[in-house]
Amino acid sequence: MKTIAFYLPQFHPIPENDKWWGEGFTEWHNVRKAKALFSGHRQPQIPSELGYYDLRNDETRHRQAELAHEYGIDAFCYYHYWFNGKQLLETPLTRLLADKDCNMPFCLCWANENWSRAWDGKNHEILMAQTYSTEDHQKHAEYLCNIFKDNRYLKSEGMPILVIYRVGKIPDAAQFVRILNEQAIKSGFKGVRVFAVRNPSCDVPDATLASWGINDIADFEPNAKDFPKRSPIGKASRFLQRMWNSFAKTWHGPEFYSILRVNYNSVVENALKLYDTLSEHHYPTVFPNWDNSPRRKAATIIQNDSPEDFYRWVKNATSLIRKRPEENQFLFINAWNEWAESAHLEPDQETGTAFLEAFKKGIEC
Repeated sequence: MKTIAFYLPQFHPIPENDKWWGEGFTEWHNVRKAKALFSGHRQPQIPSELGYYDLRNDETRHRQAELAHEYGIDAFCYYHYWFNGKQLLETPLTRLLADKDCNMPFCLCWANENWSRAWDGKNHEILMAQTYSTEDHQKHAEYLCNIFKDNRYLKSEGMPILVIYRVGKIPDAAQFVRILNEQAIKSGFKGVRVFAVRNPSCDVPDATLASWGINDIADFEPNAKDFPKRSPIGKASRFLQRMWNSFAKTWHGPEFYSILRVNYNSVVENALKLYDTLSEHHYPTVFPNWDNSPRRKAATIIQNDSPEDFYRWVKNATSLIRKRPEENQFLFINAWNEWAESAHLEPDQETGTAFLEAFKKGIEC
C-alpha cells in the first residue's frame, strides 16, 4: 500500500503574493492571525518542532521527510500551479529536484483552478486565470515528463502518477491526457497513470473519465456530500448559530464569521458507508481535522480533538485498500501541511505527534 499526503508549497514568499496580499505574505500569515471563534475552538494552531518554516530551506524539507518516513507516509503529493506556462510556488519543488540528498518520494497534483480572492470572500476577482490550448498542453507535458525522470518520482507499474484537481475544468481533457501519454512514452515510460480528484466541485462520471483515459479516482475529503443532512437539534441549532454569529461580529469588530460546524465522526461514518460502493480504482482520502477559518470568513469547521477517532478512520480505510491488488492500493491524506485549513499531520504545540502516531497505528493494523 502507498500512503500519499497532499503537500502545500505556499510557505515561502513570491512576488505575486507580495503584490496580491502584501509584502512577505506566506500561508503562515493566515495561520498566525487565526482566532478562537467559540468555546473549545482549537485556534490558533501553532507549529511545534518544525516552527514557522520557509520551504526554501533544505533542512526543513529533510526534517519533513524524516517525520514522514517515521510515521508511515510514503510520498508527498505537491500541489503544482501551472497557468499557460507560468508557474507559481514552484520553488520548493525546484529545490527538491536539485537536492538529491532528500530521499522523499513525491508526485504532483495539478491544481488547475483560477487564483482568485476567494480567501477574502471575493471569488469573482481573478488574480491569475487558468487557460488551456493544444500548444500549452504540449509544453506542459514536456515539463512534467522532465520531472517524472527523477528517480524519487512516484510511479506505478512503470507509469508516473499525476493527480488532477479539477479535470472537469479542462475543455478537452482527453486531448491533454493523450498528449501527456504520448510525451511520456517518448520519454521512456509506459505512459502516465492519471488520477482525478472527486468532490462536489468536480464530479465527472466514471464512464466519462474512462473515455478521457482516466481510470483512477481519489475521493477527496472533506466532501460536503458526506456531511450530515440535518442538525440533530434542527431549528434550535440554527437559531444558536445565528446568535453566535452575531456575537462573533460584535466580539471581533469589523470581522464577521459565518460558521458551518460539522461533526467529524458523522463525516467519517458517511464516508465509510461509501467504501463498499467504491471500485478498486476509487481511493479514499482521510483527514485528521478540518477548519478553514484561518483562511476564510465563511468557514467550515470539522474539528476533531481525538486522534483515536482519526485512527479508526485510517484503520477502516486501510482494511479496504489492502483487499485490493497491490497496484491499486493507495491511501490519500489531506494533508501533510495544510495549516490554514487545520488539516495537517505536522506536529503542533497542543497535540504534538498524536495524529501522526494515530496514522501509523491505523496503517499497521
